Amino acid sequence: MRLNKTLKTVFIFLLILLVLFTNFKLYSLNFNYYQKEFTKLNVYNNIPEADKHALNLINYMNNKEELSNFFNEQEKLHLQDVKYLIDLAFIIFYLVLILTLIFLMYFIYKKKYLIILDSLIISGLIIFLLQFVFLVTNFSSNFVLFHEILFTNDLWLFNPGDNIVNLFPEEFFYDISLKIMLNSLIISLIFIISGLIIKFKTIKSFLNK
Repeated sequence: MRLNKTLKTVFIFLLILLVLFTNFKLYSLNFNYYQKEFTKLNVYNNIPEADKHALNLINYMNNKEELSNFFNEQEKLHLQDVKYLIDLAFIIFYLVLILTLIFLMYFIYKKKYLIILDSLIISGLIIFLLQFVFLVTNFSSNFVLFHEILFTNDLWLFNPGDNIVNLFPEEFFYDISLKIMLNSLIISLIFIISGLIIKFKTIKSFLNK
């Protein structure tokens, strides 16, 4: 019984991470999304060749080319740190995906369907709560705190006129964070609704026997 509770808790945690990291992977290096944001934030007015520099950055993150001289030395050093974190995030994504599938197969093999349904519902509710927290807290303060926690240097402190700031203003990061959270919210609602419906039908079927 205790083992099942422990496995259930871990499975819930894995589901939450899987949803968040999946959406991060979908949008963090998404050129089409970058273009939409550049248009929305009028980036092209300041940097007409924004697409070229964004593609260079994406290719750099994917180990396809080096950063161009559009970025100064401080920016290059910071982006090197960012690349390390993105690589780490992608590794975590694949690890979480594998572990989630292993747990899921184990529960199916053991016929612990109720644990699966409960985990979907609970993980969905937690993601829903995370979305609420994101919306009611100050993004700028969280953005600074995020950098202070993840980076061991102050290379992320740029001047307002630096190219990287003009290419990726703070609003860009707010929008992509919001997109990740909203997509995660949609998945969480699917988790909650599907879990409740299947659970309700299972209980109803059991009572009708």
